[in-house]
Amino acid sequence: MNKIITLTSDFGYRDGFVAQMKGVVLGINPNVRLIDTTHDIEPFSMLSAALVLNGFYRYFPEGSIHLVVVDPGVGSDRRCIVVSSQGHYFVGPDNGVFSFIYADDNFAEVREIQDHGLITEKPHPTFHARDIFAPVAAHLSKGTDFAKIGCLISNPERINFPRVVEIERGIEGKVIHIDRFGNLSVNIQSIMLERPIKEICLGSLTIQKLSRTFSDVSDHESVALINSFGLLEIAMNRASAADRLGVGIGARVRVIWQE
Repeated sequence: MNKIITLTSDFGYRDGFVAQMKGVVLGINPNVRLIDTTHDIEPFSMLSAALVLNGFYRYFPEGSIHLVVVDPGVGSDRRCIVVSSQGHYFVGPDNGVFSFIYADDNFAEVREIQDHGLITEKPHPTFHARDIFAPVAAHLSKGTDFAKIGCLISNPERINFPRVVEIERGIEGKVIHIDRFGNLSVNIQSIMLERPIKEICLGSLTIQKLSRTFSDVSDHESVALINSFGLLEIAMNRASAADRLGVGIGARVRVIWQE
């Protein structure tokens, strides 16, 4: 079976950056299967990339290689890395995009890319996706030994994930991701919501309960539920909660317990 490389970035499609990465990969291994997950990550948002990656990678077969490039520090002294975890490889910048992988696997191995034979000669300082990450992913798909990529590192960068805090009679979290439907993912995990809930508050909006699906409420009505990331989500049935409520990343969400 041909190896799989997934590609995730904030590049979009207008400028051909994704095509250049694919060309490099296929030039090294024309038999690899390339799968675009999304190239519509919010520009420069490592947190969104980390969340999206954590949502999909486990559904791919073991041996898959996940190339993730959201890299505002490209060309700086930030490291280029490959992570080995749970039978998967992750290739990208050391800026926190793999934070959830580390959280799920305390024994993940992280290596800095140091073998210059695996990368493009004279990589361009603003396009490591094409000249470093893409060729390394391609060589991995051809069987390059992970141990030969470079030295192990023990201090990979991690995102400063917003903390859920206790408040009077409840907890408070923040919106950390907005999907294309305008649904608001909050950093409150489902396991934190096992107590009976009195209300969920976002600005002037108050929702009295958790629902199971969007269609549990009428069109354009607000709803709170657990999304497929396992997080609390504030949404509107057939409408954009982000647009209708006028909120964005960082908005505070309070959950109040029943007394």
